[in-house]
Amino acid sequence: MYEFRLELSAIVAALSMIQTNSPLASTVLSVDAVADTFISSDPNYADRDLSAFGAMQISANLPNPVQGINDARTLHLLVAYDTATIKAGFDAQYGDGNWHVTDVQVKWYSNFDILGISPHNPQFNVPAAGAFNIALLANNQWFDAATAGAQGLANPDLNWNAVYGAGGAYNTLLDGMQTLGTYAYDGGNFNGTNNCANDVCAPRFWDLGDNPDLFDIVTRGGFVSLFGSAADSQVTYLVNQITKPGAHPQIFVSAAAGASPVPIPAAAWLFLSAGLSLLGVSTGKTRARRNSRL
Repeated sequence: MYEFRLELSAIVAALSMIQTNSPLASTVLSVDAVADTFISSDPNYADRDLSAFGAMQISANLPNPVQGINDARTLHLLVAYDTATIKAGFDAQYGDGNWHVTDVQVKWYSNFDILGISPHNPQFNVPAAGAFNIALLANNQWFDAATAGAQGLANPDLNWNAVYGAGGAYNTLLDGMQTLGTYAYDGGNFNGTNNCANDVCAPRFWDLGDNPDLFDIVTRGGFVSLFGSAADSQVTYLVNQITKPGAHPQIFVSAAAGASPVPIPAAAWLFLSAGLSLLGVSTGKTRARRNSRL
């Protein structure tokens, strides 16, 4: 019994040491977007700059008969965030190079969120439930932060034809794009044309996962440039632009102390497994194997 207690005490002490080396709780910082726009396959808008409309949209190839638009059109959104101030904030708190990103999310608002009810503007489709993708662009050339201004303007020559048309100026915009996640949009219960102050315009957070390139961009304080597109043939999701008061697209970054996450060393796991085996305590894998025999 005395030997059992000594072994158990040693294992508990080892566990305590591992916990002591765990990263500190995360801190969260956020910034508004620096630029945003959308592109549309509608022939009436396919060669137009769609910045500063107050909203942008992700939509599958669908018509809007409510607005008299009987021909289907596809819509994609683009939004960019300058994370330089986020980096500066974490540098000030933890020290330059002494922190790591733990999570990145975007917060997007929608002032036309009720399914089946069309926005007033004919360039948009009718909100509909479905799935959409958010991707990380490797190419930030669709906007110029120096000229985007308070309205978050994209380059005036960015449009659907410039991206997808033969010989378009932005034919390589989507090269190297990485999908960060596929998300479900199911609508809400708010529609309105007034200011979106006090979070009334259906805000939603979308977690962007743990993509290494995304985390590296934020760690360097670079531009995070995102591309939203339909992932099925039903979805239509309206997202407010920088020009919508109180509903600016935002990015939220969580970070913790340490240049990188501190995993529990493999050697520690081996030590603990051996110790537990000596005590006759099964590891999770052993339990699973035993249960499979029942």
